Amino acid sequence: MRSLETHRCIDWHRPPEDRDPRLSTKPLFGEARGQMFGIMAYRTQDGEVGNAKAFSGQFNGVWDVDGWAPPLIDETAFWAETSPIEREIKRLGRRMAALEDDAPLQAELNRERKTLSRQLMREIHEMYELPNFRGRTASLFEAFNGRGIPTGTADCCAPKLLALAARQGWRPIGLAEFFWGRENRSGTRSHGSFYPACEEKCRPILGYMLCGLDNTP
Repeated sequence: MRSLETHRCIDWHRPPEDRDPRLSTKPLFGEARGQMFGIMAYRTQDGEVGNAKAFSGQFNGVWDVDGWAPPLIDETAFWAETSPIEREIKRLGRRMAALEDDAPLQAELNRERKTLSRQLMREIHEMYELPNFRGRTASLFEAFNGRGIPTGTADCCAPKLLALAARQGWRPIGLAEFFWGRENRSGTRSHGSFYPACEEKCRPILGYMLCGLDNTP
């Protein structure tokens, strides 16, 4: 929090002249509103203690920032796989808008668009890779406990940090998440406050991600 307050950016490890304008925290206090940040203390296999940090989702459109826990999805593969389907969904939407007087054809196009949307979400869920402390990896679809995976699942700080620990062979010894920036629209998150991992997105997958941690020396 002190680093965010002092430097007002998330690439503060770089010289001021080399910092990316997209990584300024200014938008968090404007219309974009704030977002969650997390920090995890860990112990290495050699017994050394360190810490890692993460931000939820993307930061101003950027997924992967040096020094922060990476996303659980390959960005290049994501755009390659999803862009063609998204273009087709938008094309169908434009056709529907142009056929306001043809209800039967509109209904048919709407069904086709919904089918593509479900296909797109399934492909996205399969692209997320969630490792655990048993050395196993599952897709988001496999790891999620229940139906109806909420948008943004596996993009929160806790999953990013635990995945990083599992891949690096670290043992997490503490984790905290806090909100930074303008209060969210629903009024459930306020600047500088700490919150537990969310019920709807994180709880269903954290059980899988923590598997094997009790056996980690």
